[in-house]
Amino acid sequence: MGELFKSLSERHLGRTAVVYLGGAWLLLEATGFFVGNYDLSRRLIDIVVLLLVLGFPAALIISWFHGEKGRQNVARSEASLLLTLVVLAGIGTYRISTGHEIPTTTGDSAGSPASAARFAANDLGERSLAVLPFTNNTGQDSLNWIGSGVSDMLTTNLASSGDLRVVSPQRLFELLRGAGQQETDHIPDDLAMSIAGQSGARRMVRGSVLGTLDDLVLDVQLIDLSDGTVIAGERVRGGDVFEMADTLAARLTARLAVGGDEGARLADMPRMERPPVALSGDAGSLRAHQEELRAAWQESSVDGRYRVVELLEDWPGREGEVRQALEEIVDVNPDDSGALLHLVRIAGSMGDQQAVDSLIPRFLAVETDSIAALMGLGRVYEQTGQLDRARDQYLALLKGGQGSTAPLNRLVRTYLREDRTDDARVELARVVAGHPTLDAHARLLKGDTYAWDGEFDAALESYAEAERLAEASGDQQTRAVAFEATLAVQWVQNPDEGASRINRSMWTLLELGRHQQSQNLIESAERMYIRDSDRLPPVDVHVLQYARGRLYELQAANGGAVRAYEALLTDWSDVVSRLPILSDAPERLAALKGS
Repeated sequence: MGELFKSLSERHLGRTAVVYLGGAWLLLEATGFFVGNYDLSRRLIDIVVLLLVLGFPAALIISWFHGEKGRQNVARSEASLLLTLVVLAGIGTYRISTGHEIPTTTGDSAGSPASAARFAANDLGERSLAVLPFTNNTGQDSLNWIGSGVSDMLTTNLASSGDLRVVSPQRLFELLRGAGQQETDHIPDDLAMSIAGQSGARRMVRGSVLGTLDDLVLDVQLIDLSDGTVIAGERVRGGDVFEMADTLAARLTARLAVGGDEGARLADMPRMERPPVALSGDAGSLRAHQEELRAAWQESSVDGRYRVVELLEDWPGREGEVRQALEEIVDVNPDDSGALLHLVRIAGSMGDQQAVDSLIPRFLAVETDSIAALMGLGRVYEQTGQLDRARDQYLALLKGGQGSTAPLNRLVRTYLREDRTDDARVELARVVAGHPTLDAHARLLKGDTYAWDGEFDAALESYAEAERLAEASGDQQTRAVAFEATLAVQWVQNPDEGASRINRSMWTLLELGRHQQSQNLIESAERMYIRDSDRLPPVDVHVLQYARGRLYELQAANGGAVRAYEALLTDWSDVVSRLPILSDAPERLAALKGS
């Protein structure tokens, strides 16, 4: 044994092993760096690992045979061992470099039937689809969670129908990694069809998220993987992500339930957001065109009736027709919780409390998402003036672990509607005790309660604290709202300067198209119309009315814009003609009615 250790020492095997392992580690780290930063294939790492593993015994063999001082010849045994390792390295490198790889879809072959068949390991059948993670196109990194959340909810909702075979985004990421691609938070567009085709699905759902947190737009496309054509497109808009995901799932399910000829007819049908240019400016012809579309859509499935709802909601005074279309949807699909909740809201806005009371139990019976149920009911109870019951829903959400600002906002709103600001502040303190992460937003709402009471110094103090806490935690949205609220309150200290700053900021935001920030500022200014009648507001009522119309236009809420401009021209017609800043209101109203 002593002779063996002496030979190992003389031939420097230990030193060779240490030096080799150190160099191998450095080479592996460098390879990982280049693969991670220069979009190289992960196969390069696999090849380097293989060569390093086989190189270790090769280094020891060379050290054993040539580690002693003096000249040594290459022994036959040494050559045989090294040749074996070289052959193994060559075979391994070849197998790794020529293994299966998902090709990039380019040119005409990108979505060909042959291509789809080649990658589909097992066909999941006609009613199968793969859901890709939604792309965040809002421009706000803080909303990245919505894309993955919506795709997961959509996957669950589609799979729960029982009629569809759904491939989840997680499975698609597994296939992407199996193809040697570096794991990311999205599937590249040039690989999307190939990856989805490999899953065995016949169709693919690709979507994107646009807008802001309070005004989201979910846009999806249903794509046939056999040829890459877009079978259908859907778009929903709102502030309730859960309800929007339910609506999308219902529409996609209805799409897949429609036969080939019917599906083609629906796909070719003109959509409401693209009326013929020839009808522009002619409200009568546009109304006739809408009725024709409605008649065509009415003949189709639930999907068609949803389109009727979209078509009519932008037109004031047609709530009865919206309600009729929703009732038809519920008749066809009694378990459509989104349609039921929408129907409850419409009935509440029309003052039909009996219908509200009868529909709520039906909604609760089919809504499986407790969060969506509580939030939806809270909004309904607010709308119908049942504020105690609304508060119960929002408190249940907060006590159930939902550390979200949405139920907290609505909770404070119910107290302000009853002028119960002290109770609102007590409730805010309780909520923050259970959800410390909401502290910054709670300070913002606390400032609102002080402003509601006319205690503007206390309001400014709360807004400043909210801005400080939000900046420390990286919550830029709350920080921006706190700053805008501060701007609105400062006119109290210096009305002329404060009003000037608010006006400049509001119009700058509107002209830049930053409708979310302008909405926050407009609402902050509107909150200053408190019972303090001996003070001038920061912005005149008619200016705020016009700003509301501009804001609705930016949000593509044409119905709201029409109502705002009509109210402005009805109540302030003598002022509009004298103020240049408001002078284009009649033209804007005419353009909206003619579009």
